[in-house]
Amino acid sequence: MDFNRKFQHNVDGRTITFDVTYDPKTHFFTVLESGLQEGYLLKFDMNTREWRTENGPQSQIPVGELAILVQKSFGHFV
Repeated sequence: MDFNRKFQHNVDGRTITFDVTYDPKTHFFTVLESGLQEGYLLKFDMNTREWRTENGPQSQIPVGELAILVQKSFGHFV
């Protein structure tokens, strides 16, 4: 299985490129967005059933929207 996906999303007339890597050991996603200097983690909390980001800048799109795009690109949903 390939653990890296690259996709684009349009926001307010501009295109953001997302480079996402899945870590099968932690089940977290490392996300690098065009326009940001560093990446961040996208995590799903099994207890609260919510997605969140941490360890870096905030995503340029809402976390829920990002989670749907990431899941769609990997072909798996929670």
